[in-house]
Amino acid sequence: MINAIIMASGLGTRMGENKLLLDYKGIPIIEHVFKSIKNINFNKVIVVSQYEEVLTLAKKYNYLPVKNENAITGQSESIKLGILNSGTCDGFMFFVADQPFINKLDIEKIINNFKEDNDYIVIPKYKSKTGNPVIFPFSKKEQLLELKGDEKGKKVVKNTTKIKYIEVCEKVLSDIDTKEDYEKIRGT
Repeated sequence: MINAIIMASGLGTRMGENKLLLDYKGIPIIEHVFKSIKNINFNKVIVVSQYEEVLTLAKKYNYLPVKNENAITGQSESIKLGILNSGTCDGFMFFVADQPFINKLDIEKIINNFKEDNDYIVIPKYKSKTGNPVIFPFSKKEQLLELKGDEKGKKVVKNTTKIKYIEVCEKVLSDIDTKEDYEKIRGT
């Protein structure tokens, strides 16, 4: 039983606009993430966002929309809201919403490695680059709830030895942070 938490509350300061709603191959960037996970057997899918358009789209997929009223606080707020709306599970799989190349095959690879021993944090990587989505075991819940401001799950990762790194294809780890990133993917 793994709950998916899609963090979609970023302020888009580097992009200058809400990048999640930018068009990529005929649909918003975030919808690529939604589509990649829709046929995976998650216990629950939670979408945390400050944007009404994103929350409306989440409802279309029957995902649980959670309004982030304090997005300005930083990423810790999305993490906490996701966990607090999760209920009991074996683990929390955190997705960022700006990874249009995420795919079912790599997601299932990460999940299957977590299921082998659900005491471990499972992190995707390509060579020496790590990224998202990351699965945290339920046992890390309290540590994740203690994060503040723009602290991320990396703070919890630094304080544990039970970590598995799972090799994925390079493109899966690509995210869209700047106008240049967006222009690059539009050419693919």
